[in-house]
Amino acid sequence: MSKVSKLPFFKRGESNEITIQPLSVQVFRGLPFVNDDDLSASQYFDQRKAMILAATNITADEFDTFTAPDFNTLAEDIQAYILTPSDELKGKPLDNSDFVFTLLFPFENDLSETIETINFDVPKVAHSQALAAIDDNFEREDFMFRVVCGIDKTDINQMKLNDYLSIKPKVGDFFLQSGDYFRPTTLKA
Repeated sequence: MSKVSKLPFFKRGESNEITIQPLSVQVFRGLPFVNDDDLSASQYFDQRKAMILAATNITADEFDTFTAPDFNTLAEDIQAYILTPSDELKGKPLDNSDFVFTLLFPFENDLSETIETINFDVPKVAHSQALAAIDDNFEREDFMFRVVCGIDKTDINQMKLNDYLSIKPKVGDFFLQSGDYFRPTTLKA
């Protein structure tokens, strides 16, 4: 699944459409200043430019021909697309009682296995204790994914950000919520 952005002034041949591809977690984490909150105007521009070049097949030469409205339109479209969790893109929210998640963007791992679903395992108290000793945010997330989803850092890096963003709250919930949170709920008529 990809998204198309229609730019007001840019043309490639006769088309003003640019296809946006989802980013992997590794590519997203590699964008400049991705962890910084207060960016200067220059840093913000560099981040948006890097995002455009990573999520499209726009060349550096084509980028230099963009108008400011083209740049802003494409950057906003990319940001909206890559930061939308895949369960929202599918229109099927991940429920608290779900213990399996079907990826919107299956991927092949280093062992040439296709990863299409993620099964959630309940962590042990020993995992919580080990997690408490980790200070780095990315390392904490990677550890929680490894414990709950059974996937390692190389698999996490290959996962599309949209799928990662769907799973991330569920993974955190396993470490923070009580057992009642995971019980299926039924609507009473």
